[in-house]
Amino acid sequence: MKFFAILTVLILIASLAGVGWLYMTANVVVEATGVTALEASAQPELFEQLRTQMRLGAVVGTPFIAQGELTNAEDYQFLTYTIRLRNDCYVPADMVELQISPMAGDVLQIGSSVSAALPARGTADATATLLTDVNMHSIREVVVTYYMWGVPFTVKTTVR
Repeated sequence: MKFFAILTVLILIASLAGVGWLYMTANVVVEATGVTALEASAQPELFEQLRTQMRLGAVVGTPFIAQGELTNAEDYQFLTYTIRLRNDCYVPADMVELQISPMAGDVLQIGSSVSAALPARGTADATATLLTDVNMHSIREVVVTYYMWGVPFTVKTTVR
């Protein structure tokens, strides 16, 4: 009986050490790869959909202004931020999400219908698109949120 107790304690210690090691190494490396700017007048169908959604208060995404009317497409631009994610852990990262920190002049972040996941020991690119005033610069802080084993992790980076 004493042998069984010692064995179970050793197994418990080894399990706790393994889980602790996995938790401490559960990091995702975030690299900002760039921003692409495109005038809203170059995508009139998408802009009209967003204009209708804003007017109805049914935007698929994160609005940064109150419900209202957008002006002409020539006054806005789409900024698409691309982030490269590298998972250095042996556990996959689930529900990877990018959230752009807004500035004055930003209208909305367009929602994504794709649930991003980052495989274990893998690399993936994630994008987020922002509708903003045509005169705004593209430097923003991007918050990357991901889950490993149901535990949320957050990493911030600046994209230029």
